[in-house]
Amino acid sequence: MPEFEIQLRDVMLFANHGVMPEEGVTGNQYRVNVRLRLDAASFSAEKDDLTTTISYADVFEILRSVMESRVALLETVAVKFAERVRNRWPNIKNGWIEIVKTVPPIPKMIGEAGVRYDF
Repeated sequence: MPEFEIQLRDVMLFANHGVMPEEGVTGNQYRVNVRLRLDAASFSAEKDDLTTTISYADVFEILRSVMESRVALLETVAVKFAERVRNRWPNIKNGWIEIVKTVPPIPKMIGEAGVRYDF
């Protein structure tokens, strides 16, 4: 059965997530990747109709909205995003989101920290 994978790659967003109180004030830069798989059987190249697939612009708006609401855990962000996209597009078969904090507030650590959620 044919499938599409809708992708957002290396989306950079600033947000204030984190367990540490100062993260709510200073915030951090995040890099986000999203993959959404859906059945392509109802898609018609002849019709060229966006309603038969998923708009990556709409996916980005959901992501931006979820990232704007401060929470302590990136796991919470990931689950909320998954719930919202599945509610908007019930035809999503599965997907994943990866959220990476590019400068985690961990003393002496050079690198990134993040979470990936498969749904």
